[in-house]
Amino acid sequence: MDVGFVGFNTLSRPDQLQSGMLANSSNGRLGKNGEWQVRKGINVIKAPFASGDAVLRLPTAVETTANPTVVGLLPTTIQSASLASNKVLIVINNPSVDPGHVFAVGDQITVEGLSGSDLTPDPNGLHTLTAVTSSTGIKTLEYALTGGNTTYTAALTLPFNLVNSSTPALTALSSPSVIGFKMILLQSNVTAVYASTTFSDPNQTNSQFIVLASNENAVTTDLNNTSSSITMGYPLNENVPPESSMLQAFNKLFIFRDGQTALENDNFFSPILIVSSSIDTSTAVTVNTTADHNLSIGDAITISGVTNFTAGEDPNGTFAIVTVPNSTSFTYVIAGSSSTAKTFTAGAASFISPGFKLVASGEYTQPTPLALTDLDYASGIATATASTAAVATLLVGDDLTFTAAGSSTYTAGDIVRVRSIESTTTFTFVTDKADLTGKNGTVQKQVSVGLGFSHMPAPEYATYHQRRMVMPFKYSVSDPVETYVYRKILDEVIISDILDSNTYDQIYGQFRFNAGKSDFNVGLHSFSDDKLLVFNRNSIHLVGGAGQGAQVQLITDEVGCVARQSIIQVGNNVLFLSDNGVYGANFQDLYNLRGNEVPLSSPINPIIQRINRDVWDKSVGVYFDNRYYLAVPLDGSQVNNAILIFNFMNKQWESVDTTSAPNWNIANLIVGGKKSDRAVYAVNTLGGLHRLDARVDAIDLLSTEIPVSGQENEEDFPIPASVTTRQFTLGSMDRKRWNNLELHVQSSVDESSDLSISAELENIDATVNLGTLRALNSDAVLEPDEDVSVRGRIGNKRAYGMQITLKDITGRPRFRGIKVGGAEAFRSTNTAI
Repeated sequence: MDVGFVGFNTLSRPDQLQSGMLANSSNGRLGKNGEWQVRKGINVIKAPFASGDAVLRLPTAVETTANPTVVGLLPTTIQSASLASNKVLIVINNPSVDPGHVFAVGDQITVEGLSGSDLTPDPNGLHTLTAVTSSTGIKTLEYALTGGNTTYTAALTLPFNLVNSSTPALTALSSPSVIGFKMILLQSNVTAVYASTTFSDPNQTNSQFIVLASNENAVTTDLNNTSSSITMGYPLNENVPPESSMLQAFNKLFIFRDGQTALENDNFFSPILIVSSSIDTSTAVTVNTTADHNLSIGDAITISGVTNFTAGEDPNGTFAIVTVPNSTSFTYVIAGSSSTAKTFTAGAASFISPGFKLVASGEYTQPTPLALTDLDYASGIATATASTAAVATLLVGDDLTFTAAGSSTYTAGDIVRVRSIESTTTFTFVTDKADLTGKNGTVQKQVSVGLGFSHMPAPEYATYHQRRMVMPFKYSVSDPVETYVYRKILDEVIISDILDSNTYDQIYGQFRFNAGKSDFNVGLHSFSDDKLLVFNRNSIHLVGGAGQGAQVQLITDEVGCVARQSIIQVGNNVLFLSDNGVYGANFQDLYNLRGNEVPLSSPINPIIQRINRDVWDKSVGVYFDNRYYLAVPLDGSQVNNAILIFNFMNKQWESVDTTSAPNWNIANLIVGGKKSDRAVYAVNTLGGLHRLDARVDAIDLLSTEIPVSGQENEEDFPIPASVTTRQFTLGSMDRKRWNNLELHVQSSVDESSDLSISAELENIDATVNLGTLRALNSDAVLEPDEDVSVRGRIGNKRAYGMQITLKDITGRPRFRGIKVGGAEAFRSTNTAI
């Protein structure tokens, strides 16, 4: 008898499990009251991306001539087609575009437009070439086919035309007989989610956003108002490739692209309505707004919804502001130009939204001295005035050294710290000088030592640590701008200056771990007391402090991390996925890290062994509601298709969550939202944003594919929930007669319940279908919040042990307890025969 449950264990034999342990738990939750219940459904929150109506196009004549075997072929008019010796012979003769017609045995071709009295089997459709011959511009193609006409009819009078060299299409052709294949993918019309993160706007206290970055643009979803979203574009000819990552730091939003210049959004704002837009006779576009736009020169903006333009002068897209004449107008430059000045059309759907821009790159320019033309001291605050260009390089928190005292009453070498930036020409710092006015002097930001400072080195990811950004140092920054050199060093990290994402010291801010060993960096985690955990593939290190006083300590070289996003911190424990499973490393003995000898995941090691190790570096974990959620790729999957859940309240593994959707994947797990919106959100590459444990029914509402524009792609999937008890043996190795069971079951408060019941017997091995809850409950479903004690007969089945499996049919039933009855089948003192 079990009157409550705490977790499940797949490592031990089911007859070795203690009371309260389950042998399996799929899509269930275990509370402190001991109930096992089908989890709540997943709910799609936002699926903001869509493919364009046309995702394939024909290659151009220029493309096929330049690289025909790679790019593909133009559709080709068929001259004749016939059947001989179970082979279709197709003759083509089109020497005007023949350079593009490169056919080879094994090519798959699509044949269209052939007719005849007997098309069984049909010669049209997809076929594989078995032979290709060529003579004086006439090519003969063969593919296998049995039966049909001897000669097919081909429409020979209809020529093949191109609209123009850049957009090929068939024109004036009603039903041509053609061969066409190797269509080219329009990448701009195919969208997938390649990076995501949570984001809080410092100017909005009531909102938290989740940002999804596709290859074409990024979309923010307000978790407090999911119908509200903001689309943010990328600079011209820039996109976000797979394996990218996102991070919010220093009130900026970063997109890291391994080996490419990172993107940043340093001015997040709500969309602003455009009242008018115009272009002069060159490339400058002027935008006017009604309200103050609060934008500055250099800000990245995304323009959308502006119409009435011709080819080459599209004002929509992402640009950098060039001038700001006043608070309600600004200008930017487009790639094309206009021969005449004109006014575009701006309407209710014409908006200015924030955009991304490239972070600074190229050779780092050392700071220059700042001549303070006016320096006033009042009540312990110094107000300094310098040139606009000089003040623009400062950040709050910067340390400035006096290089020339002037009349400031400071001494050369004295250091002050920027307290605030008051304007484009004025900043303040705290002073201990007496009140004075009209003083002057010269200060300078820190200058690098040795190798010098560097711009951001094109990392694949970064983490925020003690007002700095830390990232892998795989690439060195070179001139010209956006040029990087692969350093062939994979176990080195670099740390930014304080509150400065653009400055990295290559001497005092650079750390290398296990140099010369077969090891490389996997992840970073900011811990307390200015300590940084560095996870390599085969080791773990601790960095204490930053700058010249930083210290590096090897924690262990016996275990490492395999998945960067699996690293999370719970109290004094750090959890991560390793070769041996999920480890929980705790901080004890004055914060000296010691790895636990046995992995936390040892009770579910058979499930850990099912993780696809080829892609397990994509695993991702989060902590929420006293649970550790770890998304992993199980059973050969190339994507994360299951979530392993550890319950910290029960100190046991709770469930393996899956869905019945065939192409569900989990690219990222994010804890976000405020108040009732706070939850675990799952991002999938082919749909969008989903909230876990959100629906009161046993249905997952999922978006599992990128739809064509204007179409919906949400679909209901029943939750495949089941639970299996431990194996009951009556404490004896003898064979038993199993004859009855009793279940305590209760429906959820929201809907009726039904489930199927089966008994698995061992030695003699058999599975007995015991029916459904409806059948055992007088042929009625269990009404909402109703509880019942269900009794059933097993039929004196003989076996050593028995366990019970419940599979959900309807609703989210709660399984509260079980009792099984039986007796030893042989009690005689005589020898059994």
